[in-house]
Amino acid sequence: MLMTLRRELAAKNNWDVIAEVRDTRVKQSRHEFKQELLLDRIDASATTLLGDVDSLRADEVVPELTPIPWHGGEPGGPRVLFVTSNGSGMGHLSRCLAIASEAERAGCRTAVLTLSTAYEVVRKWGYPVMYHPSSAASPWTLSAWNRSFARYLQRRISTDRPDVIVFDGTAVYRGVTQVARRLEIPLVWLRRGMWKEGVTRVQYDQPFDVADFVIVPGEVTGEAPHDQGEVSYVGPVSQASQLEILNSEAAKQALGLDKDKQYALIQVGSAQLDGQSAVSASIDCLNALNSELTPVVLVSPVADREPEIPGAVVVHGRYPLAPYLKAFEFAVCSAGYNSVHENLAVGLPAVYVPNTDVVTDDQTARAELVAESGLGLVARSVSELNIEMSNMVSLDRRTALFAALAARQVVDGSNDTIMELLQIMDETRIESLHPDGTNDHSIGS
Repeated sequence: MLMTLRRELAAKNNWDVIAEVRDTRVKQSRHEFKQELLLDRIDASATTLLGDVDSLRADEVVPELTPIPWHGGEPGGPRVLFVTSNGSGMGHLSRCLAIASEAERAGCRTAVLTLSTAYEVVRKWGYPVMYHPSSAASPWTLSAWNRSFARYLQRRISTDRPDVIVFDGTAVYRGVTQVARRLEIPLVWLRRGMWKEGVTRVQYDQPFDVADFVIVPGEVTGEAPHDQGEVSYVGPVSQASQLEILNSEAAKQALGLDKDKQYALIQVGSAQLDGQSAVSASIDCLNALNSELTPVVLVSPVADREPEIPGAVVVHGRYPLAPYLKAFEFAVCSAGYNSVHENLAVGLPAVYVPNTDVVTDDQTARAELVAESGLGLVARSVSELNIEMSNMVSLDRRTALFAALAARQVVDGSNDTIMELLQIMDETRIESLHPDGTNDHSIGS
């Protein structure tokens, strides 16, 4: 009832303004789109033209246009299409799936289109995610890929229209913006916070040039810093808040581990410490402490084989990982958004090793925020790793961290995100933009 009243009140107060702004944006974006197409034709080099021809022939690269596999929710419910970039891990996908799950509880139908090669892992989990190759996974130039993806997206949704598109990635693709505005579908940028200083921030600083709305998921202790007006800020988003978490014995059994032994999770990916692998440094450090803890390295679920790693038990990764985290006494892991918030939600103490090679995500800042909040430890060098691993092996220190994590009271941001999306869909219905029943600028092919 409260959600309904909030949406109705917002719609009543802002209806005329939103419709006018939206109509202006739509007209402007169509003009810009036509101009860009004209400039593309004028400026296209022979390489780009060849890429366009290749893109039309590349049946083995571009997926076939099957019906959108709308999932969950209620028949006839609002339809939310999530689009994710490829990224360097599964953070974009996992964040969208967490919100999709909450959306379905609210009666929405959901679908996910991803450029991530981890799509098969998600399909095996049970969600029928759609996949399109990223520019890096295609044989085309970036310009040719952009136009090919725009054509694909337009054909995909023009006859099976979502009520809102949610894009999760560090840069909104031009084709996504163009198609959403031409078809008058509201485009929401789900933009992770904690960007590094010095990275390209053109879209960050002017987000409404590429999206109609922006929602920023929170970090660690609550909402991200409010550094921009007209942007919506919600709490941290994690799948762990919506999944059944196995107890220690059940989790160990599911992972094939001995229920009578104690384990520490090592999941630092490609992170480096002082020029050496953080994986090997973590294993060597733990084994040198002569504790009763056995290091376990979880191989990425997208890996096609399990490598041999001396000094550790190697287990093929699971997706999602959160249900199995109680198999471990603590973790040593990277400070990516998904890993940090899964650990915090489940209550698993961890030593966070920032991966400084990622382009935009400031993992050092996130790891330091966790440590400053008393919810974990941070290691930025091998010497710090040795100190913090020694601290973590201490039962007293782990017990204190367990208590701090149990006392953490941060509401998952998925529900607030859905409230925002429902309000956006109410405010941007086609009938409100074209009360006379016309829609002269829609595209039917």
